[in-house]
Amino acid sequence: MKHTISYHLEENSFILYIDITNTGDEKRTFYFYNDSGALARNGISLFTAKDEKMRAYERAFMSPVYNGEQIKINMLSPNETQRFELPAKIFEEDGELILGFRGISFRISRGEKFYITFSFSGITSNKLEVML
Repeated sequence: MKHTISYHLEENSFILYIDITNTGDEKRTFYFYNDSGALARNGISLFTAKDEKMRAYERAFMSPVYNGEQIKINMLSPNETQRFELPAKIFEEDGELILGFRGISFRISRGEKFYITFSFSGITSNKLEVML
């Protein structure tokens, strides 16, 4: 499996796109959901321009709303790619920007580069340069 990330930024909305490609010879199944915030909490890492890992500002543990629906299993055939999204909000607090995903948030300096990676199933994505 291979993970490639990119992002879209529009005003106070940030979307982290995760493209997962099955590079193996067999169909792969997995669950990709963030209802409790665990996926973002365990998968997203931010780094400074000096390659120092940034500490999370806040970690939120949520209980998903139970609606009786089964969690959808994701399946990828060999050489197939599927895109997933992890949305975040950007807001200001005490003069600093907060990048807040469901499950984890980070303090970001306005106008300074930082880098983001995403790990899932033991595989880490590319390191993506971001500036807000």
